Amino acid sequence: MRVARVAAAVAVLGALGGMVAACAPAKKRVAPAPLIADEDRLEWARGEPTFVVIRKACRTLDVYRYGQRIRSYPAVFGDGGIQERKLYAGDHRTPSGLYMIIGERPHERWGYFFLLDYPNAQDASRYRAGLADGTVPIYGGGAPGLGSAVGIHGTDKPWLNRERVDWTWGCISLDNDAIAEFASLVWVGTPVLIQD
Repeated sequence: MRVARVAAAVAVLGALGGMVAACAPAKKRVAPAPLIADEDRLEWARGEPTFVVIRKACRTLDVYRYGQRIRSYPAVFGDGGIQERKLYAGDHRTPSGLYMIIGERPHERWGYFFLLDYPNAQDASRYRAGLADGTVPIYGGGAPGLGSAVGIHGTDKPWLNRERVDWTWGCISLDNDAIAEFASLVWVGTPVLIQD
């Protein structure tokens, strides 16, 4: 009999607990914020209508619109290697730093060519330091200059781009389909950040 009363009490308490739970306000479920990788959104570039970020270590060229990445393209670089930044003419390295597109034109070999404002003041400063510490080589009694004509272009060697082989003399190369689309997204004056 006692077991029956305990069982009845447990049943009543269980029913009351169910009623209390039904009357209690439900916990509001908050959807977790979507995870956004650092490179998908650049808060510091949200005021820029278009901004290009080239990441040599990732082998990508990304186009941002008001801080949000809208395109990402595979890229290849100078055949002097991506471990060091460009220091002088003829080193076949791709520079690192903040640049701007200062010219654009169709190109018969590469589809398009977007000229960057390399060398800038920081490049000139590194060059002078390289002359002082002997990092810039001396050929036949003279040092090479800083270099110029660094830009972003398509390819006449698509198989090398597909295989991610660095083949340029310091420029950034995209596949030809990518450079055609890139041409529709940027203009003279677009800032370009090249990271190691």
